[in-house]
Amino acid sequence: MKISYSWLKEHLDFNLDPISTADILTDTGLEVERTETYENIKGSLSGLVVGEILSIEKHPNADRLSITKVDIGEIENYTIICGATNIEKNQKVIIAKPGVTIYPKKGEPIKIKKAKIRGQESFGMICAEDEVGLGDNHKGVVILNSSSKIGSDVKNYFDVRIDTIFEIGLTPNRADAMSHYGVARDLLVALKFKKIINQNTQLKKLPIYKKLDLKVEQSINIQIDNPKQCYRYSGVIIKNVNVRPSPNWLKEKLESIGLKPINNVVDITNYVLHNYGQPLHAFDYDKINGKIVHIKTPKKDTLFTTLDSVERKLNENDIMICNKDQEMCIGGVFGGENSGVTEKTKNIFIESAVFNPVSVRKTAKRHSLNTDASFRYERGVDCKMVMPALYEASELVVDVCNGVIASEFYDNFLNKQSDYTFQINFDNIRKTGGFSIQNKEITKILNLLEIQTEKTGVNSAQITVPNYRADVQREIDITEEIMRIYGYNNIEIPNKINSSPSLTTFKSRHSLEQKISNHLVSLGFMEMMNNSLSKESFGVDKNSIQLLNPLSKDTSKLRTSLIFGALEILKFNHFNGSPNNKFFEWGRTYKVQNEKYIESNELVITISGLQNNEHWYNGKSPSTFFQIKGIVESIFKLFGIVYYQEPISKDSYFQEGILIKNGQEVLATIGLIRKDILNILGFKETCYLAVIKNDPFIKSSNQFKNKIKAVNKFQKSYRDLSILIEEEVSMNEMMKSIKNINSTILKSISLFDIYRNKQLKGKKSYGFRFVFLHPERTLKDLEVDEIMNEIQTILKKEFNASLR
Repeated sequence: MKISYSWLKEHLDFNLDPISTADILTDTGLEVERTETYENIKGSLSGLVVGEILSIEKHPNADRLSITKVDIGEIENYTIICGATNIEKNQKVIIAKPGVTIYPKKGEPIKIKKAKIRGQESFGMICAEDEVGLGDNHKGVVILNSSSKIGSDVKNYFDVRIDTIFEIGLTPNRADAMSHYGVARDLLVALKFKKIINQNTQLKKLPIYKKLDLKVEQSINIQIDNPKQCYRYSGVIIKNVNVRPSPNWLKEKLESIGLKPINNVVDITNYVLHNYGQPLHAFDYDKINGKIVHIKTPKKDTLFTTLDSVERKLNENDIMICNKDQEMCIGGVFGGENSGVTEKTKNIFIESAVFNPVSVRKTAKRHSLNTDASFRYERGVDCKMVMPALYEASELVVDVCNGVIASEFYDNFLNKQSDYTFQINFDNIRKTGGFSIQNKEITKILNLLEIQTEKTGVNSAQITVPNYRADVQREIDITEEIMRIYGYNNIEIPNKINSSPSLTTFKSRHSLEQKISNHLVSLGFMEMMNNSLSKESFGVDKNSIQLLNPLSKDTSKLRTSLIFGALEILKFNHFNGSPNNKFFEWGRTYKVQNEKYIESNELVITISGLQNNEHWYNGKSPSTFFQIKGIVESIFKLFGIVYYQEPISKDSYFQEGILIKNGQEVLATIGLIRKDILNILGFKETCYLAVIKNDPFIKSSNQFKNKIKAVNKFQKSYRDLSILIEEEVSMNEMMKSIKNINSTILKSISLFDIYRNKQLKGKKSYGFRFVFLHPERTLKDLEVDEIMNEIQTILKKEFNASLR
């Protein structure tokens, strides 16, 4: 949104420069994203000086050119060749010396240079109106008043205005600041709080009704079918209007904020819109059949041509402004071609209204229309601004268009919007904002914001928020208002940070899937989605559900597992030049068991090919069982799930692998896919795959209780133990036995080495690392040694292990 600095000063008398003003607006929450300079005359006539023509001679080599001698107040006179026919001796003219840049009304800037024209040198240029941006006339040079001082700046003799335009990145909730008046209102609050401006300073008063001594000649009948769609509808008839181009001051106002002037009537409505934030619309009064303005909804698919000459099909929920016979305007969105103001219009009816924001938003979206009016109506406009905006517009039409007010000011206010009233707690505001502010300061800011306060307790108050602040309806909104006026940069950084972490243990399926998906993507996996229907050839599970009327053999039954779909993706990618793959899929499987249909949610994770793309540093590292096992374990650790492992004894899909369990419930299966399964697919590559069962996983994750504790400041103790055991002994069984030791200081066990050798004859060597830590003191060697001796005793007794 573009806001003019000089326009702001028309509403508020303040002495800040544009840069300081932009800084305060940004600190107040109206972020100035950039500033630009507007010149009502491009180039501002900079560098142009007044010159007097001393002599005129015919050019010897050109019939239409003249050689002039011009005095511009310097020691020597300038010789300038000119083609204008209106030049005379002793005239005062505009001179552009060599080196000066001129800005024509059309086209690019031109830098004046010394030139040779038809064999004669010319030192500058005598300028025409269009050559310096003063107008469109090119029939002759500009003749200045004879009293103009030779050598003085030309801009001193013209109305040259330079303005700073703020580009404000307005957030959607700040409908109150979508006008110059609204921004000035916010600026006044900030300046008063910072004590930069006198505390008695007020905004320029809003236009009020001026009773005119005239006989009412015209009338109109306003009818509102549904006050819930049209809260307020006001208007006035103005006769004898002269529709023509707007005066320069009005054109320049609109151009400065990026609007294109159209005609004086339309420009006035646009000016009032950007001045006060109240949309207006002007109808040709003579085209209002029956002199009735009826606000209603149309029949479905009614055809209506808007001002852009596009025929649109109306919806039965669109708000329409109609006359006796037909629709004239889409309320709050766009006018109609059949009732718009043209050069031939003599009498107008100006509308100022408030429509339901939701209705306007839906209508604008339905018709793909985004206008300045709908932009404001969708966010909510101030019902109290309807009449002041109408008074302002009517006065301007009288002054600029020579119109005469020919009716009373109609005002149908059937749905009055009350102000918002609720309780606030000052302590909550301080706690939420994280800053220290006294109650009287909070009250002061609220009063500056025109929010009334009535104290109801030591630290509480009932407040009344004006209707134009539709975004302030809760205590948290009040906190935001306090913070932005107090100044985010003025909030001191505390010595410590207080936080309220969520300790909720319950995890929904959606949140769990989202978290795991993000985790897998961060590890380089891509998500896949397969059909729930499976091929007849995938007949591994006898409990599959057959379709009664399958479309083909490839979609003959519901899938009993996600595995075949995953393997088909791996195969497809492998044979299409992408052998290294990491995929996962969330999906549902279907079985019939004991004549009951069972649906299960699962996650399948699969890898094949190389762990990473081949590289000179790493070489080729094929995917391994431990790679996918580590990935699955990282997911379990992400949710704090306690689990143990068991080897797979016999499985329909896996050649070898492990089960991850919590109690007696299987949470996941990890392993190497059987070759006969791969043969069904005609795929011979090694594939590792994991299947996680959603429901047991969620149940286990919700058993985990969040624990918050300080980082232990005591040093850890480490012990390594290398043992010889029989080849058939499972490491998992040894881990379980060690963890059964009743010790509070044994924090973790890890396997760091596996060693096999022909000389060991049926035995293997495991290297374990143990980590010990006490929460309140440094451990003694004797304490750790006692636990290590107990571990050795258990391993020797249960597994016949010996120290290596």
